Parts: sequence; C-alpha cells; structure tokens
Amino acid sequence: MKAPITEPADTARAAQAAIRKEPALPENYATLAGALRMLAQSLRERNPQGSDHLLHLACAAAWEAKRQSAPELISGRTKQEVKILIAWLRTRNHVAPEASESLMDRIHSEYLVRALDGSDLFDDSPAEPRVSD
Repeated sequence: MKAPITEPADTARAAQAAIRKEPALPENYATLAGALRMLAQSLRERNPQGSDHLLHLACAAAWEAKRQSAPELISGRTKQEVKILIAWLRTRNHVAPEASESLMDRIHSEYLVRALDGSDLFDDSPAEPRVSD
C-alpha cells in the first residue's frame, strides 16, 4: 500500500519552514530533498511530468545540502539523497558520471528558489522542460 501523498507533502512543508528559520543547517535541505523525492515517487504513474519537476526540485535541495556541508561532516542522509538523485539524472539524461555534477549545479541554480519557496511544489501539472546538456 502506498503512503498517502499528504505525508511527504507535510514533511516538505515542514522542511521549508525549518529552512526559513535556520537556512544554514544542511540537514533541513536533505530532509526537503527526501520528501520531494518521495512525493515525486507517489505521482510518477499519474503525472510523470509533475514527478520529474519535483525530482528537479529535490536535486536542487540535495545539492544545496551538499554545498553547505563541510566534506568531512556531510551526513549520510545527504550523501544518500545526492547519490539517488544523481543516478536518476544520469539515467534520465544519459550523461556520464563526470557530467552529472555540472548538471546538478545547473539544476541547483535553476530550481533552488522554487524548491524553497514552495509555490509550485504541489501543483499537479507543471510542464517543465527536460533538463539536458
């Protein structure tokens, strides 16, 4: 049985609120990335474009978590989210491992504000173009 969509949506909203209160805490961004990824997963069959949009937002949040973390202090959760989302990007866009970080940088710059703002997070039908090199 699938988890109700409200659970990851509530987690995403809570993470956004936590980021507004403490923007320098990388774990809040990792939490947001995970919640967006789970929300995207729940939408995949019904709305593939909306799901991809949420995954781009998740990529931006995960990359921000990584950027804010000192390399020696990066959490396992952040590492896991980045790894999962880079694998998705590589598969979806057919990019080599070397290109995945530059793609994450680009997605980060294009989507982070929207991931943190949340105004289009829960729109069930965003028509975002495919991100590719």
